[in-house]
Amino acid sequence: MLEKFIELVNKLKSTTGRLEKEAFLREYKDNADVKAVLYFLFNPYIVTGISGKKLKKKSKSTQAPARCLSLVLEYFVKNNTGRDVDVEYLHAFAGQYSKDIQDIIYGVIAKDLKLGIQEKTLNKVFGAEFIPTLNVMLAESFFENEKYLDGKEFVVTQKLDGVRAVLIFQNDTGVFYSRGGRVIEDLIDLQSEANKLDKNYVYDGELLIQNPKPEMDAAEIYRATVKITASDDIKRGITFNIFDKVLKDDFIAGISQTGALVRKRDMVAELEKINSELLVPVSILFVGNDISQIPALLDKHTQNGEEGIMVNPSDSPYECKRTKNLLKVKKFHTADVLVLSIEEGGGANKGKLGAVHVQFMGPDKKLYTCKVGSGFRQDDREMYFANPDAIIGKIIEIGYFELSKNQNDDNYSLRFPTFKHIRHDKTQISMH
Repeated sequence: MLEKFIELVNKLKSTTGRLEKEAFLREYKDNADVKAVLYFLFNPYIVTGISGKKLKKKSKSTQAPARCLSLVLEYFVKNNTGRDVDVEYLHAFAGQYSKDIQDIIYGVIAKDLKLGIQEKTLNKVFGAEFIPTLNVMLAESFFENEKYLDGKEFVVTQKLDGVRAVLIFQNDTGVFYSRGGRVIEDLIDLQSEANKLDKNYVYDGELLIQNPKPEMDAAEIYRATVKITASDDIKRGITFNIFDKVLKDDFIAGISQTGALVRKRDMVAELEKINSELLVPVSILFVGNDISQIPALLDKHTQNGEEGIMVNPSDSPYECKRTKNLLKVKKFHTADVLVLSIEEGGGANKGKLGAVHVQFMGPDKKLYTCKVGSGFRQDDREMYFANPDAIIGKIIEIGYFELSKNQNDDNYSLRFPTFKHIRHDKTQISMH
């Protein structure tokens, strides 16, 4: 198993071409051993509890090493809490091989081996359901889909701007995943509290810092949250603000037919019974069919400095995709745009960042560019001008009033674009 997998790894690393990588993968389409390693590595529902930080621990193991990689994979499917004895078990096996092979073994078990391929590539080659995907419910814009609510009862909740996360139990251990399927490790306090929840369910919500200072706005709270959740240290002082719960089997299948209002009320009741300071229910603000309540609630919550509100038809399912069954309502539109370059400012901003040039997507699905010069704090302007690589090539979230067509050409532009923050959890341009 290991020899053939290393052979494939070397082939995949020899090229950056997508078609070449797919061709190499097809060579192993009938190789059950190689496919078993790829399945272990890419399946988001297989968690090992092993991280690069834990691998740095010195091994004191005197145990005999496992005979083969397949036994190691079986071991970590069953033992996934990252105990010292598990690290020692892995070191004992990897220690039989050269440094290059050890790095591959550690990358497989830590599930961070870079091969330049994604789940969708593997599913294209080996079959559509080879690697299960981890997708969350994503919202459409309310203002573009207002008629969808005609004649429907709906439920309104607060919109939070934190780090999106889903809590899934693996072998009775709570694991937090980002919206992209990455495991968020070392949320020690939250994972301890999570043991109080029903392990048959998946919980969807936002991670936010606990007890933010009164003077902090939404952008500052988001940055402080990302600073903690993206660190390699134990992550404390974080709350999980839960707005939905779905049966695990339904989540894996991609849809739950249980209505949104039933799901949310069940979630609120469960969390109120647990009464945890770290597991926080996102409160239901309104239930009914009066559309006029939506702008009224939006005004109320944006005046309080909040980002907006969310709306679900009361009987709508949870769908693991972008859907009209979840609508976001915000005063300003937002977009995730790609920073292409920066320019120096003038006057008070001489020697500092004046603006960034960004790429965004128009309604015709073509890419356009514009400048974003507002929304940066002075320390942002100093830092990004001195360290342009900290923002160039990154996805940033901006707010804008509207997307308009230029009078002199067919290009689109954004009115009043304003920088909000870098989106460390996103890699693609999108218009919200």
